[in-house]
Amino acid sequence: MNDSVTGRNKIILVQPSMGVAGEFVRHPPLSLLYVASGLVREGFDVRIIDLRASDGGAAEVVKALGDDVLWVGLTVMGGAPVSSALEVSRAVKAAGMYPVVWGGSLATIAPDTVLGNSAVDYAISGSGVSSAVRLSRALVANDTPTSDELDHVPGLYSRHEGRIVGRKPFRGFEPVPFREIPYHLIPDYGVYAHFGTARRVFPIYSAFGCPYRCAFCISPAMYKEYKPKWLPLPATEVVDHIEYLRDRFDAGLIYFYDDDSFVNPEHIRGVLDELKRRRIKIPMSFRGARVNEILRMDDEFLSALAESGTEILHVGLESGSPRILALYEKGVTVEDTIEANRRLAKNGKLIAAYNWIVGTPGETCEEMAATRRLLLRILDENPRAFVFQPNKFHPIPGTVMADVAARHGYRPPATLEAWSCEEQEGDKREPWYTPRIQRDIEMMQVTSYFIDHKAELLTTENSLYYIIVRLIIALYRPFARFRFKRGFAGLLFEYPLFRRVVMRHRKG
Repeated sequence: MNDSVTGRNKIILVQPSMGVAGEFVRHPPLSLLYVASGLVREGFDVRIIDLRASDGGAAEVVKALGDDVLWVGLTVMGGAPVSSALEVSRAVKAAGMYPVVWGGSLATIAPDTVLGNSAVDYAISGSGVSSAVRLSRALVANDTPTSDELDHVPGLYSRHEGRIVGRKPFRGFEPVPFREIPYHLIPDYGVYAHFGTARRVFPIYSAFGCPYRCAFCISPAMYKEYKPKWLPLPATEVVDHIEYLRDRFDAGLIYFYDDDSFVNPEHIRGVLDELKRRRIKIPMSFRGARVNEILRMDDEFLSALAESGTEILHVGLESGSPRILALYEKGVTVEDTIEANRRLAKNGKLIAAYNWIVGTPGETCEEMAATRRLLLRILDENPRAFVFQPNKFHPIPGTVMADVAARHGYRPPATLEAWSCEEQEGDKREPWYTPRIQRDIEMMQVTSYFIDHKAELLTTENSLYYIIVRLIIALYRPFARFRFKRGFAGLLFEYPLFRRVVMRHRKG
C-alpha cells in the first residue's frame, strides 16, 4: 500500500439505478472499474455499489459510510440516473462531511450545473482515471483543499469562495490494461445479463474514440484536440481480454463498448483472425457500426463476424429524411442504409439493431413519417433486424445541434432535477414540438417496442413469465404496426400505461 494512504483510505463508487433501461440491459459498471483501477494501484480501499443490482438504494450507500471513507463517487448520465444519484448524494451529505464527486457524461457536458447543487462537491469532466487518483491524494493531504491545491487535477470542477473553478480536462484516452481492471470488486457477476437471457455479459473496449463529425454527438467536441481521435488496441490484447473473461468469470457475451469498432476494418479483422487462431468462439455484440462502414464490409468479412460468434451490430440509422441526415452531418444517404441492411440480411446470421432519433428541431411530421417508413422497410427486408425505442432528440451542450436547438428556443436544463427529465422515455416537450408532433412521438415511444421480432430474436429464457411476455407482444404487434405505419396516434390508451411503467422505475 502507498504509505501516504492512511486513515481515510476508503472510496465508495456508486452506479445509480437506470430507470426502465436498466430492466432490459444490465452490464457490469466498466466506467467505475476503470476509475477504480488507478485508485487500487495507489493503495486505496475501493468498494463498488451497483444500485441497478440491489434493492438497497441510498440506504445501502449510507450503511457503507464510516470514518475511513475519503469520498463517495457516482457516474451519472442524464435522465433517470440523475434522480437516483441525487437521492444518494443527499443521503451521503446528511450522514456526515463526506465529499461527493460526480463523473460520467453529465459531469462532462454540464459540470457547472452539477456543482450548482449543494449535494455535490466535485465534478470531473472527461476521463477520470488519473483525475480520481490526483483528487484522492489532495483530499488525503487536506480535507478542504484550496483551489491551487487542486489545479493539477485534470477536468476537476470545484467550489471556492462562492465561485466554481474549472480545469481543463485530460486530453487523450486512458486505456486500462485488462489485467489492471479490478474485477474482484464486483461480488456477483451473475446479476449482469440482457433481458430474457441468463448469459453473463461483459463489456470491453477494443478501440477508443471516433473520428466522425456527427452534429448531434459530443464526440467531435470532446475529441477535437485528441491526437489520434481513434485509438485501436492490439488484436492480441483484445483477445487476451476475451479469453480471460471467458475462463475466469464464465463470460457468456462480450459487448464491445467502442464508440466505433470499424473505423479501420482491419482492426476487427485482426481480432477475428486471432479468435480463429485460438479456436475461440464466443457470442459478441458491437455497439458502434456505421452504415458507411457496413458498406465497406464484403460477404467474407460479414461471414467471419458471424462465424466468430458475433450476434448483433448496433447501427445508427438516425432518420429516414435526407434533410435531417444532412443536418446531422452523417455522411450517408437513405439509400445507403437500405443497401447496408440488405447486405446484413443476405448474411442471414447477424442481427442488425437500429438506433433512430425523433423530435429534431424543425423536423416535420412528414419527415418523421419518412423515418417510420424506412424502419418498416428495414424490418420487412431483414427478418433479423429490430429497432430500439426512439431517441428523443436532446441537445448536448457543445455540439453543432445544440446551436440549432438554441435557435428554436431551447434552453439547457438549469438544475439537476431538470436534467432528470432529459431521457428517451421522458415526456418533456421541447419548444418546437407541435401538438401533433408530441402525439406522434408518444405513439412511437410505445409502439417501437412491439413492431418487430426483438422478443424472439433476443430472449432465450422459456419460463412461464417469458412465454407470457412473448405472447402479449405477438398479440399486440399487428395493432402496433398499424399505428406505426399509418401514424395513428389517436385514442392512445397505451401511453398512460407506458408512463406508469417508466415512473415506477424512477428513483428519487
